[in-house]
Amino acid sequence: MTRKTSVKFFSNTAIFLLFVLTLFEFWGVIMGTKPEKGIVRSHEHFNPALSKLNTIDRFINYCDSMYGSSVINPSDTEQYAIIVSETLRDRFYHGYSYYGLGDNSFAYILAPFIKRDLDAIVIPDDILKHPMAACSQQSIVGMEVYKKKGISVRKVGFFAKGYGGHFCFEAFFGGKWHFFDSDLEPQLSIMADNHFPSISELVQNDSLLHKIYFLKDRNLVDKLFFTYAYGPSNKFPAPRARIFQYVTKFLSYTSWLFFIVIYLLVQKKFKYGKRKKECAELQATLVPIVRV
Repeated sequence: MTRKTSVKFFSNTAIFLLFVLTLFEFWGVIMGTKPEKGIVRSHEHFNPALSKLNTIDRFINYCDSMYGSSVINPSDTEQYAIIVSETLRDRFYHGYSYYGLGDNSFAYILAPFIKRDLDAIVIPDDILKHPMAACSQQSIVGMEVYKKKGISVRKVGFFAKGYGGHFCFEAFFGGKWHFFDSDLEPQLSIMADNHFPSISELVQNDSLLHKIYFLKDRNLVDKLFFTYAYGPSNKFPAPRARIFQYVTKFLSYTSWLFFIVIYLLVQKKFKYGKRKKECAELQATLVPIVRV
């Protein structure tokens, strides 16, 4: 097999495979995300009817409709926070949602070679295409909702040896920060009665902390929540993963076009090289006529 034939064969194969991946992507858009098989824990809030809230804008419109207006009266921000908290709890059950073939295929294929869990979804609208979401994913959605409503937010991270990590967030309104945890679902009524204390206030009030997390292991609460650390205000908590996922989404739809362009450029180079060689051979055969 000549070099040219090899290049042509591998190029055609790559274009075909990339085109198939693109068809998967468009088929995924047309058919929608397949329902994942997950386990809804017995004590966990989940309302399948809220799967219709599959974009941030729809999520916000639903919360606005529950509140009765798209403009929040500053004195009602806590009331709106209760609505957002209840909606987040009912919208998801616990479990990571990942990209797959037909749903950002490039992220699914490349992530294992770059970094573990890089295909765990961080783009808010894509998280909302799934019924399950981990603590970080639920918090990303909640943070995005508050930011779009003009409310400052910040990440709250935890890590305790033997228990792993946890991801929550705080929102700033009424002159102070307020803590929210839609994944582990502390008692919302008690949180509301205490005007959603910040995590720093909660760890200083041990009895209140255990009261709102009474369904959780006491050792977990004692060891995990005292390790809290804040992220910067109004910064997306996973910027590199978001860039990776936006780029791979773009490539999942367009990579075959780029490959065709590269293939055509290579073919053009081969043709130019061939013409140059033919011209050189022709020039060598020309013998000047010497007249006597």
